[in-house]
Amino acid sequence: MKPTVRSIAALAGVSRGTVSRVLNNQPDVSAEVRARVLRIIEETGYRKDTRFQGAEKIHIGVIVAHWQNEYFTNSTLRGIHLAERELNTARIQLDVRRMNSRSDGEYIRVCEELLESGVRGLVLNAPDNIVIAAEIERLSKAGVVVVTYNSDLPDSTRVCHVGQDLMKSGKIAAGLMARSLSPKDRILLITGNMEFRSHRVRIDGFLEHLKTLGFPSDSYDLKECYEQYELTYDAVRQAVDAFPNLRGIYMGTEHVKACVDALAKTRRRMTVVVNDLTPVARHALKIGAVDFVVEQDFTAQVRQAILLLQKHLLYGQTVRRPIAHVQTSIVTRELL
Repeated sequence: MKPTVRSIAALAGVSRGTVSRVLNNQPDVSAEVRARVLRIIEETGYRKDTRFQGAEKIHIGVIVAHWQNEYFTNSTLRGIHLAERELNTARIQLDVRRMNSRSDGEYIRVCEELLESGVRGLVLNAPDNIVIAAEIERLSKAGVVVVTYNSDLPDSTRVCHVGQDLMKSGKIAAGLMARSLSPKDRILLITGNMEFRSHRVRIDGFLEHLKTLGFPSDSYDLKECYEQYELTYDAVRQAVDAFPNLRGIYMGTEHVKACVDALAKTRRRMTVVVNDLTPVARHALKIGAVDFVVEQDFTAQVRQAILLLQKHLLYGQTVRRPIAHVQTSIVTRELL
C-alpha cells in the first residue's frame, strides 16, 4: 500500500498537521518528533505530493465571539489550536479575529475585513438575525463558504453548523429538574440573549419536555438576563421573594455566579441545573450550590468547523450534513 500522510502520522504517533510541518520544514516540532517522522518517511519510501507546490494558500477566517466569561473565549482558542495541529499548513492558513463586542456592526466590519483579505472560508459564531443572515448571504455570493459554531443561523446560506444538540440539551435539563420537583413547584428559567439561537432553542427544549412531564404552562418564569451579573442576581432574588413554591432554577446560559450568590443570601433550597462546565460552575457543583451541569464540548465545535472547511476547500469533500452535533454530557459532583 502506498504510504500517505495519514499512515505516516499513525506510525509516528503524531497528527497529520505535525507530519505536514515536518515535510515542509516548518517550526513548532521537537527535534525528537521530527527525527522520528523523517525516519518513518525514509523507511516507508513516502514521496511528497507536489501537486500544490507553489500554489497560493487557502485562507480560512475564524471569528472569536465576545463573551463576558473568558472560559468560552479560551475554549474557542483551544479549539483553534487543536485544529492547527491537524491542518495541512502548507496549503491552509488561519486568520483569527477576536470581537470586542456582540454588535451587528462589528460583526459586519470584521467580515468585510476578512473578505478583503481574501478568505475562502469563514468560521462564525453570531446572533440569529436578518442582518447577520444577509451578511452571510453576501459572503456566500462572493465565494466564501461559511460554517457556524455554537449558535446557528439555519435560515442563512451557511453550509453547515457545528454545535450542541440544543433541543436535547434543554430536554436533558428539564428531565433532571423534574426528578426532584413536582408539577406544583415553580421553576425559574434564565437565559442570555434570545437573539442567539443557542440560547433560544435550549429554552424551547426545556419547556417542551417540561410539558410532557406534566408541568402546567404557568409553572415557570423566563428571564432574559443577557449574561449580566446584576440582571441575573436581581432576577433570582425577585423570584425567590415572589414565589414561595419556587423550587428549581435552570441557568440556560451565564451568569452562574450571580445565581449562586443570590441563593446564598436566602435560606431556600433549590434544585439548580446549569449549562456549560465553566470554572464557576465546576466550583458551584463541588460545594453543592449546583446539582447538575449539562456540558457541551465547546472546544470540539470550533476544531470540527475548521477541519470541515479544510476538507471542503482543499480536498473537495462535499458537506453532506447541514448540522453536526458534538457530544452532550451530564456532570454531577461525584464525577468531578
